[in-house]
Amino acid sequence: MQNELEGPVADLNTAAQLDRDLAGLRWALARVRCLLAMEPAELTRPTPGISEWPIAKQLNHVILANDLSVRNAATVIKGKGMLLREPTNRDAEGLAILARGRFPRGQAEAPRFVRPPEEVDLALCNQLLDEVEAELTGIEDARAALLAEERCVPHQALGDLTGAEWIRFARGHTVHHLLIVRDQLAARR
Repeated sequence: MQNELEGPVADLNTAAQLDRDLAGLRWALARVRCLLAMEPAELTRPTPGISEWPIAKQLNHVILANDLSVRNAATVIKGKGMLLREPTNRDAEGLAILARGRFPRGQAEAPRFVRPPEEVDLALCNQLLDEVEAELTGIEDARAALLAEERCVPHQALGDLTGAEWIRFARGHTVHHLLIVRDQLAARR
């Protein structure tokens, strides 16, 4: 798997870029779904030197983060919500990370609300992934509304993000963790 997100992106809030990010997120979620079908013993097996989290925790974290991301994008589409606000905290460094599409490893700790539990419930992961994919379908059907709304929902590290930027984050963040999982699997060979 290669990280095809790399490279400069002039504007993350165009229809063409949003379509690429939606397609890329769909692709990444399909990979998450395939990985969830692995044997539970393989998913929970530690991989020292690669990550403190086994694959099951990587996947659980990504699903929780994607649930939050697509809900934030849906809030932007609806044009109402407690967190929706004018873009007053646009973080240049955070936007540069989104534009590059590559998240540096080991630079951030997952917020408490998207950290995986000690014991990952794989059936619940599949159920949450179903919900993420259903919400994403609604977002795909409302692309124009997503792009039309300039207000943002804050990200705890990257600053205020538009709906399209939340989709870009979800895509890049998911690929980031899929690359970690790829390295975990390669280390077992």
